[in-house]
Amino acid sequence: MSYSDKINPAHQDPSPLAEVKQISWPVIRTQKELSSAADLIRNGTRVYSLQGKKIGEILNFLGIIDDKTLLAVEHHHQTKKINGKPIGQLLVHMEIIDAEILTRALCIQSGVPMVELLFIHIPYDILECIPKMNALEKKVVPVGVYNKNLYLAVADPINFSEQQHFAFITKLNIKTVFSPLQDIENFLKTKWTGASTDIWTG
Repeated sequence: MSYSDKINPAHQDPSPLAEVKQISWPVIRTQKELSSAADLIRNGTRVYSLQGKKIGEILNFLGIIDDKTLLAVEHHHQTKKINGKPIGQLLVHMEIIDAEILTRALCIQSGVPMVELLFIHIPYDILECIPKMNALEKKVVPVGVYNKNLYLAVADPINFSEQQHFAFITKLNIKTVFSPLQDIENFLKTKWTGASTDIWTG
């Protein structure tokens, strides 16, 4: 399967999923896939076919919520306006989805790549872009440099506010990618040992 097929859910069977754990998120597992995503971003091309769609539509298309649930929540949102919460936050508040699912859906909506951090191979010189102590403090992992942009794995790329800090350190533009906090912490504790190698296996 090509990367364009993987990152465009429209090319996949949209049939409802029985369990959340069966969701096939369009994640990046190789540097080649990350490079392809970087080229799409540089060219202003959508990373996902669902990019720009409403969160409810994205979750519904992926089979995470069904039509009935989406309509009920949208109606509830329109009539109650609970604390001004967006649909996605309302779904989390109602415990229909968890926070990570919302973050992933927001990544699709915003065109932020999602990286399988414990699978992708990261060149060691990329890791050296950022001091390990700084990475531990901020809970980030540098995963690749493409088009003069450093792609930084963070747990909340939508609300990440440290781009200028890392741009100053690395002298590169910063682009965020998503990886779960547990994976980031696991990588920092067990994979990033400080040993220099040509290719670092995450």
